[in-house]
Amino acid sequence: MAERSKTYCPLPFIHSHASVNGRWKPCCNSTWTLPTEDSYFVKESSTHHKWFNSIFMERLRSDLLSGVKNPMCDVCWKQEEITGKSIRKRYVDKMGHLADIDNPKIKYLDLKLSNECNLACRMCDYTNSNQIHKDVSVIEEQNLHLPGNWERSIQHEKQIDSKGIKKAPKHIIDEIKSLLPDLRVLKLTGGEPTIIPEVLELFDICIKEGYAKNLQLNITTNGTKFNSKFLEKIKKFKDVYLNISCDGYGKVYDYIRHPFNWDKFAERINDIKESGVGASITAVPQMYNIENIDQLQEWGDQVGIPIGLNNILQPQTNYNSLRYVPTHILEQARKMIKRNNESHQLMKTIDSLCSEKYDPTESEEAEIVKSVQSIDTVRNQNYKDYLEPMTAEWLERLFKKYA
Repeated sequence: MAERSKTYCPLPFIHSHASVNGRWKPCCNSTWTLPTEDSYFVKESSTHHKWFNSIFMERLRSDLLSGVKNPMCDVCWKQEEITGKSIRKRYVDKMGHLADIDNPKIKYLDLKLSNECNLACRMCDYTNSNQIHKDVSVIEEQNLHLPGNWERSIQHEKQIDSKGIKKAPKHIIDEIKSLLPDLRVLKLTGGEPTIIPEVLELFDICIKEGYAKNLQLNITTNGTKFNSKFLEKIKKFKDVYLNISCDGYGKVYDYIRHPFNWDKFAERINDIKESGVGASITAVPQMYNIENIDQLQEWGDQVGIPIGLNNILQPQTNYNSLRYVPTHILEQARKMIKRNNESHQLMKTIDSLCSEKYDPTESEEAEIVKSVQSIDTVRNQNYKDYLEPMTAEWLERLFKKYA
């Protein structure tokens, strides 16, 4: 059947996504952006409906039904080449029942209504967390090196307020309300959605108007702001699933997910477990945590929450990328990390990197040192106090060479 072609994905037939940086994309996994300046934060005429029925999406749907690998989905094509698995393949089974290829309709909204957040994670950027905007300003004031993933965006600068916050405009919020009757899945990310006023307002509307009973609610969250009142509210939806971001165990968590700490995070997870709300944890494998992931997995087993490891930090040119990690550290991680469905893609990536044995250039090594040093300085941290032994030892050698 046509819908089961080798490139088929149900998302473009049911789904609309607008990133917090103001770009329309076929899904959050895509790195593709419009080859124009069209942006729902800039162009008041832009809407989810117009994007869903645009020439870009019409072409994508046609290609996916015809076996053509459209470049909008390059992330999945590359994942499948390396591991044989991808988000596309997962959604064929997960969301295929919602798709009508003859009558595409928005039934699944993936919303990022603001970049307002309470954390400033090292691998993130200030378009996705306004807290990083504070660190960027301090780094510039002190004439320190600005990490590549924290560089300022001219377009973003036009849209943020004095606190570095950028919100979706009112016409988008109004349009979302009009789409609610047909929705079956509502996914919310951020920023941190649990502190965004518009998200909480949307929940109240769904409950008051009776839409919640027909809605599957997916929240991508850092898991730091849950309380009993909030958990009881979201239980009024048909199904609720929390995808909790956590990139390390113990001190490694403290280092990456500033300014929260591991002990408080573990308490929040216990509260979520006791509430009965479905949840999983997703970590982003990176330079800082690759030697720590096995400990995170062990903790996940103890509390009964799976640890997903499929979101490998991209792009490979990011100073924090696994590509720059020495082979001996990767090989040790490969021995320690538990092999399961959640770690399949990571293990394939590590195998590939160990075979490649990439030798970073001097400029790439210097970028690592300067980036770590800048963030440590503005946060009054020192990598030696937080990271695992081999990773800290490797960085210390680089610091002696370039600092």
